Amino acid sequence: MTKREMNLGFMSMRHASLPDRVAAAASAGFNGISLRADQWAQTKASGWDAPRIKALLDKHGLQVSEIEPMRFLRDDLLEATEEMARAFGTTRAQVTPPLDAATIDTAAVAAWLKKVAARMPQIELAIEYLPTTGVPDAPTAQRLIDLAGGAPNLGFCVDSWHTFRGAGLDSIRSIDPARVFMIQIDDGPMKPTLPDFFPDTLRFRRPCGEGEFDLVSFMRLLPESAPVNVEVISEELDRRSPAEVARLLYATTAATLEKAARR
Repeated sequence: MTKREMNLGFMSMRHASLPDRVAAAASAGFNGISLRADQWAQTKASGWDAPRIKALLDKHGLQVSEIEPMRFLRDDLLEATEEMARAFGTTRAQVTPPLDAATIDTAAVAAWLKKVAARMPQIELAIEYLPTTGVPDAPTAQRLIDLAGGAPNLGFCVDSWHTFRGAGLDSIRSIDPARVFMIQIDDGPMKPTLPDFFPDTLRFRRPCGEGEFDLVSFMRLLPESAPVNVEVISEELDRRSPAEVARLLYATTAATLEKAARR
């Protein structure tokens, strides 16, 4: 199996309890799991404070690999991310545009990103581009990084779904490899199942190798050092047990990564 860092994205097992998620991820072979900043208050209120989560992770030999998602201009999520990063020693956070806006205030977002990068210099801030939003592709994300001053901890979260369903492989060919902080990988049909982008992306993703995306070419355009976060959001997988889902996602992703490594 691959020796590359592979982590289980939160949305791949969105309905599982934290203990079930951790146990399944560890048993399958994942290095870590991501946790959500926008659910941190509810997580603590449910009895899962940082020390209790840390003890659970340590028991299973896992880490909090990423904190997701900080949304542009959301200082409440920034504060939650800071608290979580301190508690778990996490050094990577996903940053996203608002999902319900096709445009953004570029100057305001750039100023906010510059502030966040200076406030958390030890955290890699991985900007995820999302089709239909104000940051639909990698070149737009790069312009934001440039306007924000180009701090070394500003970079990319490159998601295969948002690449193939968005601007395509050509849009990521010029990404600076040093700024690819994380890769989110999943497969799917090239033609949408539903006309609206976000309902479609939250229901019909597939494990690697079970869709039509050219994931081998996708991975070969990205640095081999970048950690992989497996994010397969699927109603079909929602009906399976956490252990079964974790085993399937680890095995199919590892097989794809091995194919990409053989040139």
